Amino acid sequence: MAKKFKIVLIANTANFFNSFMLDHVSKLSQKYNVIICCNDVNKLKKLIPSNVSLVRVNFKRGIKLFNDINSFLFILSFFFKERPDLSISFTPKVGFIVALASFLTNTPNRLHWYTGQIWVNKKGFIKIFYKLIDKLIFFLSHSVLIDSVSQRNFLIKNKIVTINKAFVLHRGSVGGVNTSKFKFNKQTRSKLRKKLSISRNTFVFLFLGRINEEKGINELIKAFNKIAKNNNVLLIIVGPIEDKDLIQLFKSNKKILYFNFTTKPQDWFSMADILCIPSHREGFPAVVIEAASCGIPALCSNIYGLHDSIIENKTGFFHKVKSINDIKKKMLYIIKNKKLVKKYGISAKKRVLKDFEQSLLSKKLLKFINSNIDKNENQNF
Repeated sequence: MAKKFKIVLIANTANFFNSFMLDHVSKLSQKYNVIICCNDVNKLKKLIPSNVSLVRVNFKRGIKLFNDINSFLFILSFFFKERPDLSISFTPKVGFIVALASFLTNTPNRLHWYTGQIWVNKKGFIKIFYKLIDKLIFFLSHSVLIDSVSQRNFLIKNKIVTINKAFVLHRGSVGGVNTSKFKFNKQTRSKLRKKLSISRNTFVFLFLGRINEEKGINELIKAFNKIAKNNNVLLIIVGPIEDKDLIQLFKSNKKILYFNFTTKPQDWFSMADILCIPSHREGFPAVVIEAASCGIPALCSNIYGLHDSIIENKTGFFHKVKSINDIKKKMLYIIKNKKLVKKYGISAKKRVLKDFEQSLLSKKLLKFINSNIDKNENQNF
């Protein structure tokens, strides 16, 4: 009996797989022998098929030299023992560790998935260092996937990747959207608004994600403050705070409500009117297409990555990156054109159903893997 093809998927945390990879893992496990390596891996036990193997790797965020060396040695030993046929890695640090270990163990198929660049807004040595990491990952990989077309173009322009080895699945994103989970719920909207004492006529801007400076929360709050006094509006911020200094910006503002990490983002999308993504850098933010699946359009920074998540003046709006005045201008336009916002929401949902449904992305990934096993051909997927 022929040996079953073995795929190892490696990322920082179980949360990454929970957020983006569950459908992929389910589909891959039907045909291949799948192993998942990450921190907190036991959190995935009840979420994935029983035939998928789980291996804990003690990855830590940021550069932790001693820990990173130990992680590399563990992965190197693991690859020597398991001899996978294909390795798939995510994020720069894990990607570099896996690319080097898989290269040294002569893994037949080495694939990395770019989901954004740390170095975009950095300067000096830090920028050079992280760019070099991305270049080395590409050099050591047989091929790479990139989660948006605009990001692929950016990486090609910056000579990080080359056209013949860099691909995007369909229209972009890693795992697409579970449209049966992310859908508008009128009862949830009424219930949540009632609980928070928000009237049905109040226009709600929503920010959902990690709260730090690079996410543009600073500019968003300052722009919102300029329109809040004379309009029936609220800004709701949902997500873990990574930069505690930002708390002061919304601590005493009664028109800004803050809530911590949520396991039910679809509820917040249902109760909001528009999603705000004022990021300084993004790969392909899943939150935009998840909101779109609920019929909620987005107001986004005009940067690569976000170019693929909305269609301007059809499924959402762009504003100049880091521009408080332009965010304010677009917010005023939005609240004066509520019917247009609803129209964009309908178009956004249609686009998700057509291009970003998770089962479609899983089929594209399977096709990509089947077509690239032991091959180095430039193909369209």
